[in-house]
Formats: sequence, C-alpha cells, structure tokens
Amino acid sequence: FSSASTIAISQHAMPIYEIYKVGEDLHWKAGLDFFGNFGLSLVVVPHWNNSDGGEELDTSHCYLGAERYQQLLAMAPNPVTVLGIEENTGLVIRPTTGRCEVIGSGAVVIVRDGTEVRYNSKDCFAATELGAWQLPAQQDAIPAVVWQDALAAMDSVAERDDVVPPPDVVALADKRHAARQAKEWHAADRLRDELAALGWQVNDTPDGPELSRIQ
Repeated sequence: FSSASTIAISQHAMPIYEIYKVGEDLHWKAGLDFFGNFGLSLVVVPHWNNSDGGEELDTSHCYLGAERYQQLLAMAPNPVTVLGIEENTGLVIRPTTGRCEVIGSGAVVIVRDGTEVRYNSKDCFAATELGAWQLPAQQDAIPAVVWQDALAAMDSVAERDDVVPPPDVVALADKRHAARQAKEWHAADRLRDELAALGWQVNDTPDGPELSRIQ
C-alpha cells in the first residue's frame, strides 16, 4: 500500500495534508476501518521515522512531529492500537496463519495500551500483537442481497466453465489458430466471426485458443 492508503484503512485517519500543508487544527477523519472486521482498532502511521525536516523541523510520525502526534493521539475517539511503519518498510499480514512479517530496511512499532514494541526487518510476530485478532466470517459486513448475488455469479461462472464446445466449434477454432500462425489475418477474422455466430468467443493464449460461451 502507499502511505495514503495505509492511513485510509485505519479506523481513524490522520488528515496529514490538511494539518501539515494547509495548516488546519489537529483533528481526525473517519477511516475505512479495514481491519475492524478482524477485531482490530488500528491506526496506521507511515513515515514513522521521517527526517525530511532535518534538525529544524520534526517531521517524524508522518510529518506531524512527535509532539503534535501525541496531541492528536490524545484526541482519538476511542482507544486504538497504533502501527507505526518506518521509511522503506512494510508489514505483511497473512490472515490465514495470523502471522505478520516486517519487510524492507526499517522497523514497525506497535503502541498498544501505553506499551511500545519494536519489530525489525525480517522479524515475525502474531497478529494478536495488534489486538483481538480474528478471521471474519465470509459474509460479515456484507448485505445479504449482495452476498446472494455474488454466490449466484460464482454459480453462473462455474456452469459456463463446465460447457464443452462441440467438435465443429473446436474444428473452427483450430482452423483460425492455423490461419493466425500463417498470418492470414482476414481468414482468422472470418473464422472468429463464424464462431461468434455460433455463440462462442475465442481467446488467444500462449497455450492456444480458449473457447467460452457468449452470454
């Protein structure tokens, strides 16, 4: 994710541009709360150790500086776990195993219940370090009608994939493939149109033509 994306997926998002560049007062915006269904109240802070400001301006903690970051954190609507990510660093979260791995050249910092823990590059740790980690049920937070539509679409695709093209259609596809190999493009186009008239679409792949029903 980009730094903007990591901010956006937080439960509460830091409006960095508004505060740092525009000069607005410290405040929070509602985030996407991507990890809410996983049991986490997470605020992600990229650029944790940023030093672009040099000795004159503290730009750590995503350009807010340590002092203003602490002020903003005190304004959070509810207790949160802070995930600080240093420059040129990422965190891989594997939902199926509940394990996290630090990648890149820096470290990640977890601040939870007033305790700060640092994990360096290549370190691994349990996702429960971020909070009450759990895997959501497949349909959690998805309206029932949307879930049913998704299942119906999957069934439709499965039915379509189970359709076997008849021999005459396969023969036309093979002729078209031979025409393409011979660079006889007009003939290939004509055969493609014949296939379409029979209700079949042909897709050219490195392994040869693939046929699918036109819906």
